[in-house]
Amino acid sequence: MTVVAPAPPRETSLDWVKRNLFRNWWSGLITVILLPLSLYLGYRALRFFFVTGQWDAVRVNLTLFMQGTFPRDEQWRLISQIVIFALAFGIGLGTNSAASHDRADDAGLEIENGSIAGTLARMWSLVAFIALLLFFATTDDVGDFINPFLVVGGAIVAAAIGYQARRLPRRFRNVGWVLTMTFLVIGFQVVSGFDAGGWVPLSIVYGSVAFGAVPVERFDSTWVRLLLRLVALAVVVFAIRAIYAAVDSPGIGWDVWSGLHLTLMVSAIAIVLAFPLGLLLALARRSTLPALRVMATVYIEVIRGVPLITLLFMGQFILGFLLPAGTVLSAVSRAIAVMTLFSAAYMAEIVRGGLQALPRGQTEAGQAMGMAPPTIMRRIILPQALTAVIPAMVGQFIALFKDSSLLSIIAILEFLGVRKIIHAQADFRSIGFAETLVFVAIGYWAFAFAMSRESQRLERRLRVTR
Repeated sequence: MTVVAPAPPRETSLDWVKRNLFRNWWSGLITVILLPLSLYLGYRALRFFFVTGQWDAVRVNLTLFMQGTFPRDEQWRLISQIVIFALAFGIGLGTNSAASHDRADDAGLEIENGSIAGTLARMWSLVAFIALLLFFATTDDVGDFINPFLVVGGAIVAAAIGYQARRLPRRFRNVGWVLTMTFLVIGFQVVSGFDAGGWVPLSIVYGSVAFGAVPVERFDSTWVRLLLRLVALAVVVFAIRAIYAAVDSPGIGWDVWSGLHLTLMVSAIAIVLAFPLGLLLALARRSTLPALRVMATVYIEVIRGVPLITLLFMGQFILGFLLPAGTVLSAVSRAIAVMTLFSAAYMAEIVRGGLQALPRGQTEAGQAMGMAPPTIMRRIILPQALTAVIPAMVGQFIALFKDSSLLSIIAILEFLGVRKIIHAQADFRSIGFAETLVFVAIGYWAFAFAMSRESQRLERRLRVTR
């Protein structure tokens, strides 16, 4: 006879309170002290947000916070950039989702399908910040009321359309990544113009595709194969350069960018550039070549020992003397270069810690299988090392994003620096200081918290704790 165990009793609200708040005498004492204090602070915060706060400084200058001194008659560029970036994000997300299913199918594993609710649960801080922006953008004017909602709605529709890239056949999976990179570059150049060096990243992307897609299997000679691949690469680069020369559409240089738009762009570019540079520095510091190892070590230790604000001032006043004569770099370009070099030094130490945490047996196993050192590093060591240091890397990315607020000290009007213009206005010279600071703090927190939650999801997915 099978005995069925009785179902455990359902935990009531009172049981939860006892278990979490009054487990023992000192836990109960802390609860008794902190609970009234928390309620009082919550009451004061809600009263500040909804009753006593003078939010007109934010409401009237919301456009200034978002785009700063960017020309108002060129706003269509920013709107187009938002929609194109959303499309690129959707394509990348859909392609990544499909690629994850492919790998799971190959390994015979089940994969948990993502959901909109799960995405919103991770990105709720950004959703809340966007809702706050829409709330401040709402006025009695119908035109002002509807435009922000149209932009957000258009971005959502573009992302949803791009997400359909997951339906591409498996043999065309890499097309999604190529399209993602293409729309990211085009979205950037809708604002910066097509007369800049945007043809370089597109040439790298499409040149790499052409280099690997040339059918050279019929030729036995290695030199003939290499020659054909190089010819295909040259043709693609020449074609892209010719297209850019024909378009030659000037835009708005990023010396005119400001506000939250500039903060996000500077942070994103510095993060994208700092990661590969930090990876190379970490490998150089572990190199068996003494000269390479010493140079990497000196660079890392010197940069990490100098405050970022000092390096920003040096970048503005000294960097020009280190460049060839006639080279002109804008203030924003110098700031991006300094932030990239600064963050790369910290990234190198993070990656080096991950490399040193792996046992030597991993390398020896690759050698026993006859792998070359670069292959061992690329296929065995780096995937494990980078997975182990995901929390530290994302923490550095968040720090870099917040450090972008230092640009206001060198007269670059990023998100925080816009407050100088706002409080120089006659209506807000003596009011709204706390409100504008709180608004900026909420903006930084929303993006930083979303990055943190996405890092936690990636850790769980890759089982970092195991």
